[in-house]
Amino acid sequence: MVVTRSGTTCAQSSSSDESAKKRKSNPDVPEMVDTFRGWESDKQTNFVKGLLGEMCHEQHWQIDAALRPYLMRDFISALPEYVSEQILSYLDAKSLCSADMVSKRWREIISNGHLWRKLLIRNANTLDIWQRLGKRRGWIHHLHGRAEFGSDYYKELFPKIVQDLKMSNDMWREGKLNLRKIDCASHDSKGVYCLQYDDEKIVSGLRDNTIKVWDLNSLKNTMTLMGHTGSVLCMQYDENIIITGSSDASIRIWDVKTGEPIHMLIHHCDAVLHLRFQDGIMVSCSKDRTIAVWTMSGNPQNIVMKHALVGHRAAVNVVDFDEKYIVSASGDRTIKVWGTETCEFIRTLTGHTRGIACLQYHGNLVVSGSSDCTIKLWDIEVGAILRTLDGHEELVRCIRFDNHRIVSGAYDGKIKVWDLQAALDPRTPVKDLCIRTISEHRGRVFRLQFDEFQIVSSSHDDTIVIFDFLSPHDYYSDFQHVRKTHTYSETSSLDLSESDTTLRRLGSANSLDSLDDSS
Repeated sequence: MVVTRSGTTCAQSSSSDESAKKRKSNPDVPEMVDTFRGWESDKQTNFVKGLLGEMCHEQHWQIDAALRPYLMRDFISALPEYVSEQILSYLDAKSLCSADMVSKRWREIISNGHLWRKLLIRNANTLDIWQRLGKRRGWIHHLHGRAEFGSDYYKELFPKIVQDLKMSNDMWREGKLNLRKIDCASHDSKGVYCLQYDDEKIVSGLRDNTIKVWDLNSLKNTMTLMGHTGSVLCMQYDENIIITGSSDASIRIWDVKTGEPIHMLIHHCDAVLHLRFQDGIMVSCSKDRTIAVWTMSGNPQNIVMKHALVGHRAAVNVVDFDEKYIVSASGDRTIKVWGTETCEFIRTLTGHTRGIACLQYHGNLVVSGSSDCTIKLWDIEVGAILRTLDGHEELVRCIRFDNHRIVSGAYDGKIKVWDLQAALDPRTPVKDLCIRTISEHRGRVFRLQFDEFQIVSSSHDDTIVIFDFLSPHDYYSDFQHVRKTHTYSETSSLDLSESDTTLRRLGSANSLDSLDDSS
């Protein structure tokens, strides 16, 4: 037995006529090849190794290039189709697009396996921005259940989504905003101190002592909660309860679905200015200069005060926390850091020249706004100021940030959008930090919250304004021709059960009774 150049094993009984035909088709092959073909496999290999040892480096490169085509194997086509589908399903969009152009067989495997549709489902399950865009644009419904269209539909849908996301990102810097406004129509005391929203509703706390719930689509008032005897200064809700704090010094718990009062907590001896809750812990702060740490069980009736944190020399205007730190800011111009588990004081951050009105804490970053009209970025671990942002003309009342942007609202009635990554780079010129200023409110901006496609803000002018950054262009109407009537038996694994109502838990509302008339 001998081994041919193609690697297949054949009998050594090849006739001289066959060898003559091969030499005739390739006259450059010398007579010694016939001798080589007659050797056993081991002898052939050793002979070639010996030849390689006699060659120079340049010849080795030429041999390497000549060998590559013989060593390449199309394992995707050779494997069982279900195995090939599984391998290709791990590709990202760019790699899947390249794989689609390798050969007809590869394209057939991608099409039969509905891999473009599976990639869309994977992104919608793992990326919040894809899921929210899909709900806004309507294409996410095509990922439920059985495939409605042919593979080409989902293949062309993918770049449309990417383009839509890019244009929406550009809208943050320029472009005409789509504005929607809610007039809260308060009778006596006007002003919306706090808010939080999800995909279906906006919940707001008002100066007239009420909590009002609004339908996000129709902007109609669907529920009004009454019980506080002072302005509702802060609030947060989840899928079960709403917790509110008021200038009447009480904290109240409500059923988020019915609006029925569940429980009332009395601890602070002055206005409750801010509160946050998550993972079985609630932290509240007050004009009485203290911070209260509460433990929460599954029953809203069983919220118990665990620790009182004392150290600030003026009203504590805002708190934020995670599993490691509790961070508080006060009218005494300082930010204090406490251990979440031990409630022990750790350090003080100083740098603002006037009282601090708002902050957000996430990871190692704290971003704060002050009545000195500045915004400061801090490294919480070392207490260092990373950057100071100037631009507002009056007190910076509310601030939020994500991985890309900082959005701030101030008493000058303006909302400013800042480039977070640029702000963290000390080489970035000051002129490149603020990417947009929005002047729509006619009064002080009290509260804001945002996601990738909108800012929702409230003001002393008794309005809630929704600024929509979603591109007005419909990227999905011009490729309807690629839809096919084929349906497939495969059921998708899209899991949207936990995020049909995407709560912005980090967006708990805050207010500053020490800076506002909250009568």
